[in-house]
Amino acid sequence: MKPSLLLLTASLSLVTSAALAQGDACSKNYGACMDRCSSRPGSMQASCSQTCEGASNECYTGMYGKPPSDNQVTITQPAADAQGSAAPAPAESKGQ
Repeated sequence: MKPSLLLLTASLSLVTSAALAQGDACSKNYGACMDRCSSRPGSMQASCSQTCEGASNECYTGMYGKPPSDNQVTITQPAADAQGSAAPAPAESKGQ
């Protein structure tokens, strides 16, 4: 169990480093939170990291707004030509 927790902590540290490179406030707060989690006992790290993730999600929701729910996703169909069939894809031109 300890090797898996060590791997989880190392993975989260790499993700945190990449997120911190972007430089936004949510990433910085997430990185600081994960740093605190890594100093806690292994039995508490999973719940601590989930708390960090939840706080980060709330931060990004405040920054970018709430994402659309799954039932709001719209799938568009290809445009139809005058005969009602799908428009053909443009022909590929070969380099001359």
